Amino acid sequence: MEKVGTLEQLKSASPLKAKVDGKAILVFLVDDAPIATQARCPHAQGPLHEAEVCDSILTCVWHGWSFNLLTGECEEDPDLFLKRYDVKVEGDDIYVSV
Repeated sequence: MEKVGTLEQLKSASPLKAKVDGKAILVFLVDDAPIATQARCPHAQGPLHEAEVCDSILTCVWHGWSFNLLTGECEEDPDLFLKRYDVKVEGDDIYVSV
């Protein structure tokens, strides 16, 4: 697991951008818990750091496709998933494994 930032950083900036093992990831705060995902939309590779988040639903700004951050499920296509990565919190530090 690699440290990608802190809860303090995540609360002040949404989302937290990082690279883990060469992969661009994003960390979102949902119900006070960090969730790590791929950085590009699986539909058309839109930049998810620009996405809108309401509750646990992330909506890509390019085409409006929506993903549940808790499950990775896509609301428009049940065969499409947002990759999620393992997250561990130690104190204030956030660690992610891809």
